[in-house]
Amino acid sequence: MIAALRSRINGLKKDRDHGAGWLTTQAVSILEEASSSSLARTTEDFMAEISQVAVALSEARPIMVSIPNYVAEFKDELDGAVTTSKSADNLKKRAAAIARKLKAYNEDTSIKTARNAAKLIGQRSIIITCSYSSDVCSTLELARQKGIDFKVLAVESRYGKISYGDMTLERLKKAGIIGRIIPDNFVAWYAARANTILIGADAVSLHGWMINGIPSYALALIASRKNVPVYSVCATTKIDVRGFLASLRTPEPGFDMVPLELIKGIVTETSTLQPDNIYKMTIEDIFRSPRARSH
Repeated sequence: MIAALRSRINGLKKDRDHGAGWLTTQAVSILEEASSSSLARTTEDFMAEISQVAVALSEARPIMVSIPNYVAEFKDELDGAVTTSKSADNLKKRAAAIARKLKAYNEDTSIKTARNAAKLIGQRSIIITCSYSSDVCSTLELARQKGIDFKVLAVESRYGKISYGDMTLERLKKAGIIGRIIPDNFVAWYAARANTILIGADAVSLHGWMINGIPSYALALIASRKNVPVYSVCATTKIDVRGFLASLRTPEPGFDMVPLELIKGIVTETSTLQPDNIYKMTIEDIFRSPRARSH
């Protein structure tokens, strides 16, 4: 693997300033660069190079399931293209095109997810969010553009020197949305006074839990006891249909595992899913559009 690609993958691995959606776009961009810059002279050598990059990307941020999901989809489509590609150069072009298509799909699903979630925000409602989610931020921005008046309370979500609540409010401020920080140890007091809880997700497991930044579990637990609805705003590509995290028992430091029984709905690009609905989902459900366009 060339040094430039290794450096980009290492940067993705260390990044703590962006959410899963943005990092997924970067991962697919790395696949595009690997395809376009490859010097392989045979299709076999090219596939070996891409496989090495794919493994490194999937291992870089494993709990952000959209990354290994997109990488696996890229590899599946590329494997199908090998048999009809007449040369290594032709296969490289097809690989780069697959990566560009998947980037566009990621951006499209994020927009549609935010549009669906914005429908949950009512006039003069109090919204609490936790950790940093570009999908949640986009949701709030769209709701404000529609003229909906609401208050935002962002849980501090502090891990080390970083406050993800501050990151959330900094982004929202650029859209003219002013919110307040909730200290992590005051989650219970504020949760009982909210109308809706909106959180993102780094992964949704078919084993009955989801992953999001701390203190999402405490927030969801208190909200559930107070009958305040908790919604996870995330595209279906964050659902672990391939079982990447099947053996996970504890998340990385700074993240919580939240039982799906505490979640009222999972807002995706297609609809708001009840937690029980995800157990029926397959790879075809989360990558229906890209596969349809590739055949």
